[in-house]
Amino acid sequence: MDEFVVRKQISLKAEPSEVWNALTNPEKTKQYFFNCEVYSDWEVGSTILFTGKLFLIKKIEMKGQIVKIEPNKLLQYTLANEDDKDPDNFSTVTDELTYENGETILSISDDVGQGKGAQERYERSEKGWDSILKGLKELVEGT
Repeated sequence: MDEFVVRKQISLKAEPSEVWNALTNPEKTKQYFFNCEVYSDWEVGSTILFTGKLFLIKKIEMKGQIVKIEPNKLLQYTLANEDDKDPDNFSTVTDELTYENGETILSISDDVGQGKGAQERYERSEKGWDSILKGLKELVEGT
């Protein structure tokens, strides 16, 4: 069975708390996450919702659940893919933050599942994370 897990890592000249704020604050996510705001009460088992308009035209909504959370260190959540009735069609996203030499290292893994369309989701996710991380870096570093 193929593994469809996108892995990305980026070094950010910012404190972990600043990066965490950018990951969990809807006003911040809107600036780099495809114009989407993120909402949750940030407790294990709670709903996480990304909502917005892709390219300011197409309404999008991605909904999932918080799996693990350690503020300023770890955020893991699921997101439903096209067919949310199939358990293999859920992505599991893990954001890990470490602090080294005055920089926050953000490591992301996005397991897009094994269900129908996994290869296409993997390819979209690969490109999407590149864009997201570029925007996140610009936001937290002020560049």
